[in-house]
Amino acid sequence: MPEKVLIIEDDRLSAQMLRDILHVHGYQTMCAHEGREGLELARREEPDIVLLDLVLPGMNGVSICEAIRTLETHRRPSIIIVSHRGEKKTIAEALQKGADDFLVKPVDELELLARLRAQTRLIKFHRELEEDKRNLQALLDITQAISATLDTSKVLQILVERVANVTNAVRCSIVLIATDSEGYVLASHDDKSIMNFKINLGRYPEIQEALKTKSTLVLDDMVNHPLLRPVRDHIKNLVGMSVLVVPIVFHEEVLGTLFLRSRKAGRGFTKKEIDFCQIVANSSYHAIKNAKLFEKIKKEKEHLKEIAIRDSLTMLYNHNFFYTRLEEEFDRAVRYETSLSLIMMDVDDFKRINDTYGHRTGDTVLKEIANIIKKSVRKSDIVARYGGEEFVALLPHTPLSGAVEEAERIRKLIEEHCYAGLLTESVTVSAGVVSYPEKIVMNSVDLVNLADEALYRAKAAGKNRVEVV
Repeated sequence: MPEKVLIIEDDRLSAQMLRDILHVHGYQTMCAHEGREGLELARREEPDIVLLDLVLPGMNGVSICEAIRTLETHRRPSIIIVSHRGEKKTIAEALQKGADDFLVKPVDELELLARLRAQTRLIKFHRELEEDKRNLQALLDITQAISATLDTSKVLQILVERVANVTNAVRCSIVLIATDSEGYVLASHDDKSIMNFKINLGRYPEIQEALKTKSTLVLDDMVNHPLLRPVRDHIKNLVGMSVLVVPIVFHEEVLGTLFLRSRKAGRGFTKKEIDFCQIVANSSYHAIKNAKLFEKIKKEKEHLKEIAIRDSLTMLYNHNFFYTRLEEEFDRAVRYETSLSLIMMDVDDFKRINDTYGHRTGDTVLKEIANIIKKSVRKSDIVARYGGEEFVALLPHTPLSGAVEEAERIRKLIEEHCYAGLLTESVTVSAGVVSYPEKIVMNSVDLVNLADEALYRAKAAGKNRVEVV
């Protein structure tokens, strides 16, 4: 973009001459003929260069120069004093108050242009330093954030937000590559709710091209680029948009891409922006890998913890976990004076099934029975494998009548079920039911013992039945 020059000059003829010279050489100009007006334009328009006369109505040039240096603007303008007064004392005072250069009227065109170009080089140098400083600070923030957490979603969100801030992207995302045609948006700075969002890579030729070449891809004008011609109907609303795709690669392994869209048509992404994104992409590989490794270990620990409380055959809770929950639920029932029921079930003549069909078929029967019981009860109920072919169901907030109905329903479902591996015979269970509060139930041990006693009576009474204490 051409440099913006603010001319603060009360002599309108001199101001017009300066404007004419600058326009010929491609500068954008704006003009103020009074000090305070010029100061307001400097604040609002943030020019690159200010040509400032010393003698002005209302506010002199030295005061304006000093005031411009106190403005809170995004970038520091260069100030060139243009004055009839060329004595050393005047020049020294102006430079001390913040001016960058001094020209004595009448202005020579060649000298003016040379001074402007010199200031342009200095401006570019200072802005590159500011950009480098901002990029280094962003990289430091990313590094510190990554080292502070192993939460994958947080790490990725930090990455995309910092990159978007540096590059002024309207969208910055990290895309995980699952297959040649399928990817997942893991994080996007413009929508924090996006996590593991599945996308069809066929609609993103730019990503496919970057993956194929394993190198950074920059398209300055998405809509009109030949590579995106097959998907032009889908991107027709992205006029003026540029795209940057940086593969996240390490030792030839492509994990995903850093994907940016920004309104930079005609200007494109700068080399510094591209270099910055490549550094972030390279560092993000290890961050994503480490975070995913942490998640994997975390899931494995959760899995091991779950295995420790589950029966390996039926995946119901095991005997030990049942007793832990029994104590908790009994204490809760006593404290809040609520009902607690226990159903104890035993498969009738299970030895005959094993002897006739084999233990593998017997195991299948047990798994199917466990599944029937689990599907029959509420989520708040606790179902466990109590012993070899014994099962228990602990029913919080359930009185005796409700527990009996539940036990009878489960008994019928088990009897009517067709089991894999058996011929035409059915499988039955006997059940014993007991509830708290009952005068004979004093503690959790009584609940188990009395349910076992009721189960024994059901067996003695002919099996395939429910008995109640």
